[in-house]
Amino acid sequence: MQKKFINSLFFVFIVCCSLLVASCQTPKKTPAPDLNWQVAVSKFEIKDSLAAVEGVTQYDGSILNVTHTQTPDSGKVYLILEATVSKVGNQSDPFDWQWLVVKDSAGNSYSRMENDSFLDQYQFSPRITGLELRLGEYSGWMCFEIPAAAAKAKLTLTYTAAGSQQEIVLQK
Repeated sequence: MQKKFINSLFFVFIVCCSLLVASCQTPKKTPAPDLNWQVAVSKFEIKDSLAAVEGVTQYDGSILNVTHTQTPDSGKVYLILEATVSKVGNQSDPFDWQWLVVKDSAGNSYSRMENDSFLDQYQFSPRITGLELRLGEYSGWMCFEIPAAAAKAKLTLTYTAAGSQQEIVLQK
């Protein structure tokens, strides 16, 4: 009887040790794809309008406060992102803005505004260039105009080009 007990105890000990060793192994990680361009978003804001007050000096030396406003098209809002775009691969592929889009929960895609130079006037500075990028790292603000209804649901910034596929969830 005592021998059976010891054999059972030994069997349980072996099983526990086997489980312990198996659980200590590190899981196999799927390697991250090599990217030619890395996009990182540090923050974003959704605005239904922009306003700024500028002090304009008059001929007599007095200052006149002028209010500037910028509003999106009817039913839309501005999605303003602060981002960094970095060349990380050794391929010669440029960063082309046509491949960077914001996708909403319905799968609709929205491109960066063709002219978002107004951002500097509203303290979203520096503005990241809208020209094709070739080398280095670029940081700044950019603007998308999206439907107001889409801004209340999931938004994803997606860059899909040769050698660079990324999705960055902005809001769930």
